[in-house]
Amino acid sequence: MKNKQVTIKDLARKLRLSVSTVSRALRNLPDINEETRRKVLELAAGLNYEPNYIAQSLINKQTRTIGVIVPIIATHFFSHALSGMNEVANEHGYHLMFCQSNESAEQEAEGIRQLASCRIDGLLISVSKQTQDAAPFEKLQQKGIPFMFFDRDLRHVTASRVIVDQYKGAFKAVEHMIQQGCQNIVHMAGPKGLSVADERLRGYKDAVEKHGLPFSPKHIVHCGKFQLDAPEAIKKLMKLQPDGIFCINDPSGVIAIQHLKTTGYCVPGDVKVVGFNGDPVAEVVEPALSTVVQPGYKVGREALKMLIRHIEEKSLETEELVLEGKLVIRKSSKMC
Repeated sequence: MKNKQVTIKDLARKLRLSVSTVSRALRNLPDINEETRRKVLELAAGLNYEPNYIAQSLINKQTRTIGVIVPIIATHFFSHALSGMNEVANEHGYHLMFCQSNESAEQEAEGIRQLASCRIDGLLISVSKQTQDAAPFEKLQQKGIPFMFFDRDLRHVTASRVIVDQYKGAFKAVEHMIQQGCQNIVHMAGPKGLSVADERLRGYKDAVEKHGLPFSPKHIVHCGKFQLDAPEAIKKLMKLQPDGIFCINDPSGVIAIQHLKTTGYCVPGDVKVVGFNGDPVAEVVEPALSTVVQPGYKVGREALKMLIRHIEEKSLETEELVLEGKLVIRKSSKMC
């Protein structure tokens, strides 16, 4: 048997047991004699037996594989979310298959198609900034594949979701700037139509209006490509002579601080800056960037736990879990 994979039939033949008995012993089921279990496990270990998951999936009609699609893997938030998912998958005996959409709706749709063709038991997705079409998700529903959103979602698609309260985080951030003396706060916003960007914008506007501060559409510049558009956005916003800038994310906040310093402004003396997400870069810039830290690891854990419940209980009822971010105040927004 040195040159071929050992099967349950091989184990059963050597031990003169039925295949079903060997199978139950390998799965540690309670209706097996302890001596029989011991012999099966010892032989399996000695012959380097590995379960044939493909064969098992055909029998059980379950691969114990869950697909995950994220916009960009190499970010602080999504890497932490994936870490949380991986931990839960190990705890429950599932495997994960990852795809990256690269912020492209087309690549995202292709990722959904490929994962579905791999007979996944369920799908977790955080949509790209371009995604608006519900068709790929309707196809999942037609195929009977459970799916749900985490972090970024499509509100017009009926599905469970685990999200962070972007509105509340943004409101707290802007209100903090007002409490630190800011009277003219501008917003370097994210792409239009992206759920998290829309909610942060809404939180910014409501905080400004609540405190009666000046506001016009000119106070908002959308960055369709996030920090790639930030250098031009900060130039436009500085024409309004703001004393506070609320940024869509931390890399954009760092770019804002660097621009202000190179153009002769003092941060936080002249202009205060607050970011969003809790990226490590926020701590190393000078001055350190205040930010709203998102619980990425917890989002990942809770999202996968919820999806596994849907898979195993065959539940069709949608759930929504909203977690809160934490405002971390650093030097970039403190009153001098």
